[in-house]
Amino acid sequence: MTTVLVIGATGKQGRAVTELLLRRGHDVLALTRDTGSPAARALADLGARPVAGSPADAEALSKAVTGVDAVFGLSLPFGPGGKEQEVAQGRLLVDTAAQAGAHLVYSSLRGADRIVDSQVAHAGSKQQIEAYLREKDELRATVLGPVYFMENMLNVRFNGLAGGRLAMPLSPGKKLDQVTVLDIAGLAVHAIENPEDLAGKRIDLASDSVTGTQAAAALSAVLGKEIPYHQMPIEQVRQWAGDEVAAMFQRFEENTHFVDRMALRAAYPEVSWHSFEQWARTVDWERLLQV
Repeated sequence: MTTVLVIGATGKQGRAVTELLLRRGHDVLALTRDTGSPAARALADLGARPVAGSPADAEALSKAVTGVDAVFGLSLPFGPGGKEQEVAQGRLLVDTAAQAGAHLVYSSLRGADRIVDSQVAHAGSKQQIEAYLREKDELRATVLGPVYFMENMLNVRFNGLAGGRLAMPLSPGKKLDQVTVLDIAGLAVHAIENPEDLAGKRIDLASDSVTGTQAAAALSAVLGKEIPYHQMPIEQVRQWAGDEVAAMFQRFEENTHFVDRMALRAAYPEVSWHSFEQWARTVDWERLLQV
């Protein structure tokens, strides 16, 4: 049994990692801002030990990391402090894990070890954090580089699913690498359980690569009704979500380099990889869409 501190345990990634660690019999400290929240209490009911603190709280992190074997962590973009705040969070996480001698599994972003994009701030911040991490020779770390999250599909008002169609700002035939937090958790837990093999590695990961038309067809099969695909104007995205998100989707439209998913699955068969449709079948769409 490994003792693991999970940063942001009630968020999408942190919760998936916490739940899988618990199912595999590990001791989990779940860092969360509010240990009395319904999400924190739900993790406690599963066997986690909620610990109060935030990724920016140096004192809480130092206390929580004492005696743990591994840390799963991430830095949070889109906060009130912007890119600078995220970089500060990431560096604090790296310093805390290094000082404790714990194996850090850090969830970053695909390509953040080599790409700086001034128009996509959360990409640039991850690049800075990874550069800082590489300077820490004493730190045992595994870096995961996830692509676009399948869970973004759950924002049914933004993508039109609430109205019976799938709308995204990509050409209907443009493939988009996507990953589910279930597979991020699978690889993160595999790294935690096998530090002798995974420490020092950086792994870009994608669960599936689908076009908008293919995603709509998969959702049609899962929901049992026709879901047409509609290409949303990029300016509409800019209006609703801002320049950074619009720039991100423009990069997706221009992308020609995709994750080698076959090689990834062959290298890590221990992970229960999901196709887009398999992931969609894990979602309670009736509740989400209120149908």
